[in-house]
Amino acid sequence: MWAWGHWAVLLAAAVLSTGCYWARSSGQPVPRLAHPPFDGVAATVQAPFRFAVFGDQKGLAKTGEWDALLRQVRALEPPPLFLLDTGDIVENGVYRDQFGQLEQILSVVDGLPYLLAVGNHEIDDDDPTAKAHVVEFLGDVIGRDQFRAERLYYAKTVGPLRLLVLDSNDLVYPARGDCKERYSAGERGAEQLAWLVAELARSWDGPTVVAFHHTMMLSATKHEDHARCVWNGAYGAHGDRTLPEILIDGGVDVVLSGHTHTYEVLRLTRGERAMLSVNVSGTSGGSRLARSVPNPNTAFAERGWDLSGWTDVSQGAFMPSDNIVNQFGVISVTPSGDLGCAIYHVGDAVPRPCHP
Repeated sequence: MWAWGHWAVLLAAAVLSTGCYWARSSGQPVPRLAHPPFDGVAATVQAPFRFAVFGDQKGLAKTGEWDALLRQVRALEPPPLFLLDTGDIVENGVYRDQFGQLEQILSVVDGLPYLLAVGNHEIDDDDPTAKAHVVEFLGDVIGRDQFRAERLYYAKTVGPLRLLVLDSNDLVYPARGDCKERYSAGERGAEQLAWLVAELARSWDGPTVVAFHHTMMLSATKHEDHARCVWNGAYGAHGDRTLPEILIDGGVDVVLSGHTHTYEVLRLTRGERAMLSVNVSGTSGGSRLARSVPNPNTAFAERGWDLSGWTDVSQGAFMPSDNIVNQFGVISVTPSGDLGCAIYHVGDAVPRPCHP
């Protein structure tokens, strides 16, 4: 009996230390992530630079794939200036112990600032305790004056780049019927959109990147209802425009998202303006395969995306038929302010262009 109990304790400690599961308790305080504060790093940086983006890795922590991704990101030459996660960083943000495990996972890249576009898992259906835990964990890196439980969206600038990070939970989950037609934003969503419109109206000569968790459009069927909500919603206080219309009219060049456990790149054109929608999210959670779409304009319209007013939708990179591949994106900023975008498959050193 003693021997079995002794080995059981050692086995439990080994499982915890290797990150094979997410703890579901609150036996320890939420740690404050000790990565460098973003604003301190960005204050003196000029282009060229690049940053890495990924999301929905929490399930891959069980298999070690998140660790492998971070090690490959850390080994990039030149190294990324910072990391941007498009959300779902823990299984459930109510449990404080999960942030202790996350701190251990992120220690692989502890020299890099870590930004977050909050997902649905870490705030657990809008739970105020979960939100407070996320802010406690990341506030020192993102900035406690900007990143608060009641307002989980913020703006950052670095060199010529303007980065706007949204909380798409406020735009997807409030009750809005079946979300197939245009609908009005709830109070918090309207407040966030007013902030977004004001930020985009500010004079800015460089590129603009926007990040949020829920994607706007995808070829896979998993979470396509959420994507149509983000795409089709219209907001009367902002000229009856949808979120993607607000983004492209405001000069946004790249939108980064996750949530679907797929990766896919779409080029969206409206008049003379075009922007990339780049989804890079971990593959855990079942078969969620992005696939080639022969005629995106017809195909997405037939599936319920309102494409009136849009000139063209074209597909770039998308995941291969073997959907277990994990990946991350790298966004580069040149001295002239041009943006580059590439997708890395974890374990493969050769990047793939986001769009031909």
